[in-house]
Amino acid sequence: MKKINLSLILILFGMQTLFAQMQRTRAVQDGPVDELFLIGSIAGMSTVTNLEANNLNSTIMHNFGSVNGGLEDFYGLDLGASVRLGIDYGISDKLSVGIGRTSLEDNVDLRFKYTLLRQMKSDKIPVEVAVKGDVGITTQENTIFEDFTFTERMNYFASVMIARQFNEKITLQVAPMISHFNTVVDEGNGLPNHTHFAVGFAGRIKLNVRNSLTFEYLPVLGERTAGTKNHLALGYEVETGGHVFQMFFMAGRWFTEQHLLARNTDDFFAGDFRLGFNVNRIFSLGKK
Repeated sequence: MKKINLSLILILFGMQTLFAQMQRTRAVQDGPVDELFLIGSIAGMSTVTNLEANNLNSTIMHNFGSVNGGLEDFYGLDLGASVRLGIDYGISDKLSVGIGRTSLEDNVDLRFKYTLLRQMKSDKIPVEVAVKGDVGITTQENTIFEDFTFTERMNYFASVMIARQFNEKITLQVAPMISHFNTVVDEGNGLPNHTHFAVGFAGRIKLNVRNSLTFEYLPVLGERTAGTKNHLALGYEVETGGHVFQMFFMAGRWFTEQHLLARNTDDFFAGDFRLGFNVNRIFSLGKK
């Protein structure tokens, strides 16, 4: 009997030790939170989400005229469109670079995004942080720009993006940002400002595995160009394998943040918004 009792004690002790080891193993399991946002931008504002190494994202960004023209302009669909074509490439899991061209003023922009921190499942790191820089140049040749030098045509943007996924459905982002234009043109609203400061806000509400609601809002802080308004966009996005489709109503015509801060004259709440969409296609070009 004593031998049986001793055997039971040893078995129970072994099971308890094994269970404790399993608990410790589970406790230390951790990793970065995936997909705070589905893709690297919403309508025009960038998100903390970065490309993985050797992944390439080709983007078509498109919007129409303002819907307040009514049925006569078929709610903006008959008016001139703004288009940006772009490519971004993941050099590493932390660094991506990209180039794009916008039909408005034939603006060509070069950009990068670098991930500083990843939000961890254990909350050891509670937020995700990334920085973005963008340098643009107006290549359009017309009476306004024909005498501009290369340097006079340049514009710049920089931001620090801080985001947190609060649960499986809600992600919010805040982003201090600055834009600068080497040359500003008086468009009838008074002398424009060369530099604008803002704090951008963005968010995602996940409806299910493939569908989300999104928003972006770029309120300018301090002095701003007379007649300009804060940009706002409300969107809906769908993920289908390698594609992410984004549909939205947005105030600004531009898809580059420096222009959304300095050049937007449309008031979303006064009906000055337009229908737009982005098509993102991600390709894997090699092993990580």
